[in-house]
Amino acid sequence: MCSKMHENKKENHHMLLGLHTYSLYLHGIGQAWAGFKLPWERQLSTFQLFDLGIELGLDGFHLDDGVLENLEPSFLREVGISAKEKNLYLEYNMSLDLGHFGIGIQHNLEDGLNTAHLLGADVVKVSMDLPRPRPRAGSRFHPKVMPYLQETIQILKKAAPMAEAYGIRLALENHCDSFSQEILWVLKEVNHTFVGACIDTVNAWHIAEDPMKAIENLAPVAFTNHFRDDRIEFCRDGFKVSGVAVGDGDIDMQKAYELIKNNSPTNRINIETEMGISLEDMETALQLEIETIKKSIHFCRTMLNIGKDISEISKG
Repeated sequence: MCSKMHENKKENHHMLLGLHTYSLYLHGIGQAWAGFKLPWERQLSTFQLFDLGIELGLDGFHLDDGVLENLEPSFLREVGISAKEKNLYLEYNMSLDLGHFGIGIQHNLEDGLNTAHLLGADVVKVSMDLPRPRPRAGSRFHPKVMPYLQETIQILKKAAPMAEAYGIRLALENHCDSFSQEILWVLKEVNHTFVGACIDTVNAWHIAEDPMKAIENLAPVAFTNHFRDDRIEFCRDGFKVSGVAVGDGDIDMQKAYELIKNNSPTNRINIETEMGISLEDMETALQLEIETIKKSIHFCRTMLNIGKDISEISKG
């Protein structure tokens, strides 16, 4: 695994704040996921997205493949030039879709690396999206899961030299389908300095793993992250997990941030939000989506002091 995985104890003002573009899925630029169909046309172009990022004071974007209007090399270069001119970092998000769920657009990792290279992205986040048997809570390293993990190892081993040649890090996500220990095992088997993890701060819940433990496990090998919060509401017949703005839920986002800042080989936090907003009125839905993002940014800037020098804050 990575031999240079510990650029620890970064200062707050050295951390950059970006946005996972799935946070704008109601604006029509989210990755195809879970059979969701937007009832209106796309509301933002890629270039309008970058302008919005500047308006919101962001440092970069974690781009879903669904953001890009097309994957033609000339267009991708144009997008990359625009991001560079605006001083925005780019990371690329794709799925191997091993379970054939219809997630995303690009599923071949070499194709994804070429896309990222043309964009000027320096990270490619990869999710497996494998089918997992029930009961999920007892399915860690399940015999039916192992062939998919083995397939992922071979895919990553094959792509790693290409990633290194491009200077692009590969980051395997603990999506809604995998335990943190499985991600770590895959990375150990691949054993390449350009292959690490992507932490999603919520996803462990989907398979009954403690999210805080998953963050702790993956932080030392994580090249990127999805900084997300959810809230648990208890009901008479069980419970409901709902998306909220970062800081409004039941994930300890302060602790999550400290684990990432102090242990991960990245200086970026990528906010992700996913709200159960009503689709009855488009304008209201779009406004609420933007307000949630703004609230998350405000929390990260003011409560976590991301991008701020603590010594300067204390002087004030």
